[in-house]
Amino acid sequence: MLRQNIIDRADNRVLLMHVTGFNHARLLAYDDYVLTEAQIENYNQLVPRVQRGEPLAYIVGYKEFYSRQFKVTPDTLIPRPETELLVEQVVEKASNGAKVLDLGTGSGCIAVTLKLERSDLSVTAVDKFAATLEVARRNAADLHAEIELICSDWYSELAARKFNIIVSNPPYIERDDQHLLALSFEPQAALTDFADGLSCIRTIVSLSREYLLPDGWLMIEHGYDQGTVVHEIFTKNGLSDVTTILDYAGLERITMGKTLKY
Repeated sequence: MLRQNIIDRADNRVLLMHVTGFNHARLLAYDDYVLTEAQIENYNQLVPRVQRGEPLAYIVGYKEFYSRQFKVTPDTLIPRPETELLVEQVVEKASNGAKVLDLGTGSGCIAVTLKLERSDLSVTAVDKFAATLEVARRNAADLHAEIELICSDWYSELAARKFNIIVSNPPYIERDDQHLLALSFEPQAALTDFADGLSCIRTIVSLSREYLLPDGWLMIEHGYDQGTVVHEIFTKNGLSDVTTILDYAGLERITMGKTLKY
């Protein structure tokens, strides 16, 4: 007997797709399908994890991003829809053959998607955690995206390399923010800087001009209430054409700026 009446319909649908191997269309088409005993047992073992608040992405092992499935583990942040805005901005602004750096790549969703959307781009992705980088490596391989992966604490292992675009979704939640309570299953180091939520952004911005080519872009995702202060950080560090972009909910989500031509 299924426990489907104790979780919501959306979660139930995802679990059924997971245990049957059906996609959404097939699940709808075979609404009279009878689960095997093994599938029922698997389903019922997963329901308590949903009830405890564990994200479905970790339970089923993947999350959709830009209409593709990315493997995720507790070593990686779960991709969010608003992060797709970063991809859209890079795709729009990158010149042919541009060199792109993704700082703190996590699951690799940004870097891999950029390469798949723009095969002409040269994409480098870094993360300081080896286990996290391995997930990104698996996603790149599974989705056939040829990207460079480097274990690096921000720019530390990049020497004197230069890029046309640097993009990042860094930890930006303040250490005492109540939102962290609802995100306890995700790696805290990918969510918060354990300070004011801006220290990683300051580091990325302050060093960016050493790694950006002339007329290069820096693009950073940040909190909905951080637009003004991040804009100031960009301008104080000599970036020009600084702009803050709203997400799909109308909230300030991405700030970008560029280096000057020599």
